Amino acid sequence: KALARLAPGALVLVLAACSGGMMATMMPGQDITVGGDTFSVSVDGNRAVAMNFASGTHNQERLYANAQEAIAIASGCAIAHFEQEPGVNTYRARLDCASED
Repeated sequence: KALARLAPGALVLVLAACSGGMMATMMPGQDITVGGDTFSVSVDGNRAVAMNFASGTHNQERLYANAQEAIAIASGCAIAHFEQEPGVNTYRARLDCASED
């Protein structure tokens, strides 16, 4: 019974943490905002990951485009390949960083 009384409050806390700024501050990477959507972008060599925690599941086309732009800004590179992980607002890119001579 004690767990049943605790569960609703704990669920609200967990959902609040996952849906907003608290989760974003825990993630490594650079915060980049494009079109009102904030992404945590991590770049490692020719690969990058952008994660969005606050925009929910609506406007997936907008998020997809904004994630590409956020990765391009954070990396300074063109995107050679880009994909979204199924069911979450996490985007992965392979980068094309032409060296300038």
